Amino acid sequence: MDGGAGITAILISGLVAAVVFDCSESRIPNWLIICLAVVGIVLHTWMGHLGGLLQALAGLLVGLLCFLPFYMFGAMGAGDVKLLAAVGVLIGPAQVAFAAILTVIAGGVIALIYITVRGGLLQMIRRYRSMLMSLATMQPRYIPPAPGEAAGLRFPYALAIACGTALAVI
Repeated sequence: MDGGAGITAILISGLVAAVVFDCSESRIPNWLIICLAVVGIVLHTWMGHLGGLLQALAGLLVGLLCFLPFYMFGAMGAGDVKLLAAVGVLIGPAQVAFAAILTVIAGGVIALIYITVRGGLLQMIRRYRSMLMSLATMQPRYIPPAPGEAAGLRFPYALAIACGTALAVI
């Protein structure tokens, strides 16, 4: 197995494990993220020497910075931010930035499916219609989801990260 195939296998295995943990335990273990990052750094350094190391570290930084604002505003868990940073180590800074964009899109699609399956789509549409009407009257306001409303529930975002990353590296 060459280096690229090895990195791809590690990436796929790590993302599948992250999705399984996130779906079953609502968390992504730090040991998994650290292993992905360390193995990625070692492989990239071994294959590309100093340039490979710098590329891996740049990927880590870009991946971290892409989702850090979401975490700071409470819209995402720390495990999701760290997972994208580890993905960045494996795929590099340019691809992780693209993966982050595709992850946000995939996350939106998954959220709509999740909300629809839980029967909350009409309630969400009514809420957004009310917010749009308040914007039209020049008195914009945010209406948060009601307690228990499907739109206010969290879903395992590792699935969105896996989908966005897969689309970015295809």
